[in-house]
Amino acid sequence: MNHLTRTRSTATLAALSLLGLALTACSPPWSTDPVEEFISAFNAGDDAAVATLSDDPARATADLAALRAGIGATQVQLAEGDEVEGVTAVTATWTVPNGESVESQGQMLVSGQDAALIDWDKQIFAAELDADSTFLYSDDRDFSVPVLDRNGTQVLAWGPVTVVTASPELAPRGAEIAAAISPVVPEATSENVSAAIEAGEGDPVALYTLREEDFTQVGEELAAIEGLSFREEGRLLTQAREASSILDNGLREQWEEKISADAGWTLRATSPTTEILLGQNTPRATEPIRTTLDLGVQSAANRALESISEPATIVAVDTSGGVVAVAQNEAADAQGAISLTGLYPPGSTFKTVTTAAALSRGIITPDALVPCPASATIEGRRIPNDNDFELGEVTMTEAFAQSCNTTQGFISQELDPADMKNTAASLGLGVDFEVPGMTTVTGSVPVTEPGAARVEAAIGQGEVLASPFGLAVMEASLGNGGQMVLPTLIQGNETTPDQQPEPLDPEVVGQLRAMMAETVNSGTATALQDITGLGGKTGTAETGNGPAHGWFVGVLGDLAFATFIEGSGSSTPAVELSGEFLRDEALARWR
Repeated sequence: MNHLTRTRSTATLAALSLLGLALTACSPPWSTDPVEEFISAFNAGDDAAVATLSDDPARATADLAALRAGIGATQVQLAEGDEVEGVTAVTATWTVPNGESVESQGQMLVSGQDAALIDWDKQIFAAELDADSTFLYSDDRDFSVPVLDRNGTQVLAWGPVTVVTASPELAPRGAEIAAAISPVVPEATSENVSAAIEAGEGDPVALYTLREEDFTQVGEELAAIEGLSFREEGRLLTQAREASSILDNGLREQWEEKISADAGWTLRATSPTTEILLGQNTPRATEPIRTTLDLGVQSAANRALESISEPATIVAVDTSGGVVAVAQNEAADAQGAISLTGLYPPGSTFKTVTTAAALSRGIITPDALVPCPASATIEGRRIPNDNDFELGEVTMTEAFAQSCNTTQGFISQELDPADMKNTAASLGLGVDFEVPGMTTVTGSVPVTEPGAARVEAAIGQGEVLASPFGLAVMEASLGNGGQMVLPTLIQGNETTPDQQPEPLDPEVVGQLRAMMAETVNSGTATALQDITGLGGKTGTAETGNGPAHGWFVGVLGDLAFATFIEGSGSSTPAVELSGEFLRDEALARWR
């Protein structure tokens, strides 16, 4: 290297030294403050970057994962405060899931090589914390809130259960598990137990959830089977299993919403030596959820259905609209909530609507003489009576009581196209209701021009459809003086209908209910003559591809109901089922 080169090198080093002094004296605007960088990364949720900006990335990574897991949906944001003697004040703002916020005061140190790293310490989030502190957020809910029936009896209440879980290797031992649990789960078989375990595809499977009294009975036998494990939990349980209903799941959802709405919360940091309350809001007092149900009536309906093999339902609604009971048997359960949303031709139960429309129009009166031949061809549609019975010329009341199809076909031709639809709506049939706690469909009734379609509609066939719930609402509205009831399940909650139909004339309602009483006294439901005060209407609904459905609907005192048996062949089994239900001692207060 020559002299000139050495001279230039010396000059360059001198210039760089001066530049270094300038940088030390005044940092350029693009330099990054480690505290700001750390807080920015944390607030962005970039925990990996946060860890690399600390002096102990492994511990920071573990602590941050535990923090996020412990506080769940709670959000935490950090803000830089003043620096005093190398310690930066930090404000942590914790925003819990319901939107409320609370602050804690922490502190942050910068150390490491070139003072570029943050000392990892949980005191960043609160100055009182120690290295063993664990963050925990909890919803504080009042799980003791019960769901009650109209008499104050518990429908659902919180209680302990044991979850029985099977490891995958137990699949060949289904018979052993079934034998051990059969005293409390009689439907358990070797086949269905093994199938349930195999469905886990190599993972453990929760087989059963047992109430405390049931686990006490079979727990010892189950514990002897190696590979079964047990976990205790709390559940909202049906208090009287004999009074269970398809409504229970909807009530559980309402209960969950209620206790969540009234819930408080707690945010704390705990360690073996300390517990620091970061924030808390105590839960509001939660009143019991009071329903319109009557567990006695529900139990009676369940008992009555036990002997029916076909899908069958009983729905009871009081004449102010309160849902009293919704029951269906196992065969119905297999199809879903058919009590509330299943749609079927209502058959002769719909003659209630056709007759009400004709009475309202003045087309007939209860004492008017009407023809009831064995069959009639009306607008090209042959209408037969059941087993081709004929009455000749009889009063409208007798034709109704004996369920004469031909009479209904004749009078329907004098109605206006929308009469049956509007009359049905006056009684809630064909109206959509938004009922808190339950999903329902009442049915549909078409507008019919004169012709075969109207003849079919007049006797509840063709395009006319109804659910058991819809016909129970229809009967309740009749019991309410012809004013459509608003069905409710939870007291104090409002039901919203999609329309506000005009009520029936009270005189027409009185005439119609007298005809319904005659149906029981001398007509197609004389098997129920012993039930004082009962009025109703039978229905046999042809399906076109199988046995007819059977119906009986009516009003007894303040209780309206609809009984339905799918594919029973006639209305006779539905009448018998209704009798077993209505004669139950649990209904004494309603008679």
